[in-house]
This record gives sequence, structure tokens and C-alpha cells, in this order.
Amino acid sequence: MQPEPVETPTPRRGPISAASAHIKAGFFTVFVADQVYGISVADAPTIFSLGEVTPVPSVRGGFIGLTNLRGRIVVTVNLREWLGLQPKAGRAEKYAIALEVRNECIALLVDRIGDVLTLPDMGRAEVPPHFKSRKIHFAREMYFAEIGLIPILDKTLLFNQLMAQVSSETLAD
Repeated sequence: MQPEPVETPTPRRGPISAASAHIKAGFFTVFVADQVYGISVADAPTIFSLGEVTPVPSVRGGFIGLTNLRGRIVVTVNLREWLGLQPKAGRAEKYAIALEVRNECIALLVDRIGDVLTLPDMGRAEVPPHFKSRKIHFAREMYFAEIGLIPILDKTLLFNQLMAQVSSETLAD
């Protein structure tokens, strides 16, 4: 006789209800090094192959320059570099995701674009306070999925952190 499987509750925001179990959210998966991230489909209206980037002198911390996106000049940030990871070896395709925050647009450079996942709301959880890794400090929530734990990029939090970094570097110079 085999023991009956025990269901363990998934940590999440608020109480689980029958209605919330059926709510789903859509995310693009993007990869930087060996880490997968999710970006809400609603937050990433444009994913594009990055062309020419005009470097900006004296800018550090992942800011690689400016690019033209349909006639609009946008700041380009290399997420790999911003996370403090080593540059990717060899020549690789450059994919960027345009994120619009407060009427500003940034192009976020990632290593690879994955699939679009539709995940049930009951798989969502807040990022635990003991997770201090720089790899997820711009995420407020994460999802438990078949491919593992996926931090969901919060575009406003990321934007605020990028702007704080620019401000502190400007004051330091």
C-alpha cells in the first residue's frame, strides 16, 4: 500500500480562493546567463533585435548607450552587465525588450528570449525578504513553474534602481 500524496501549500499573496486558482498571467521568459526571468506581456510591448548602439562616455553599471527604436532614442541597459555578470563569450544575437516607465523608454538587453508562459495566479509568491541576491532585487514576486522559480521583473522597481544608480554616479563625479 502506497502512502497518499500530501499537498503542500504554495506560498502566495493573500488567501487562495477557488476563483483565483483559475486566474492566469502571461509572461515572456528571458534569460541572462543561467537565470530565467519573467516579464509581463503587458509590460513588454516590443521585443527586438538590437542594432547599432551609440556609446555614451563615462557611463557605467550596465548602461551601454543609446539606440534608435522606431525613431525614438532610448537608453540601452545590458542586464548581464548590470547584474555584475561576466560578458557573454563569443558573438551572440542581441535581443532587447522595450520597457516604458513614466513616459521614458529603456531597452533592456538580455541573452535570449524564451517562451511565453501562462501561469496560474496560485503559483505566485512575494519574493521572500531573505532573498538578497542582486539577481532578483528588481523583482517583487516570483512564480513557481515547471522550469523552476521565475522572478518576475517589476519594470518600475528596475527603472527606479537604474535612475538611482545614475544619480549616485553623477553626484560622485
